[in-house]
Amino acid sequence: MSSSAEGDGCTGFQWLEAHFPIRACCDVHDAGGSDGTLLDCLAAATPDWALPIVVLCVFLMVVFRPLYQWLKARAK
Repeated sequence: MSSSAEGDGCTGFQWLEAHFPIRACCDVHDAGGSDGTLLDCLAAATPDWALPIVVLCVFLMVVFRPLYQWLKARAK
């Protein structure tokens, strides 16, 4: 499953950008990269101890994507 081509950066996870160099991962995902590609990139950009946090964040993103897209569409 891929994200929409319209970019939102690391929406919801900006707080991680202050600790890890993940912006490029979010940009690739927003450009149409798959969730798996995002997970791989994030895992490579963070230390091993952060992997459970990365997996949880990607999981939450996938689970709540329909709600996020619905809210985004209502805001337009």
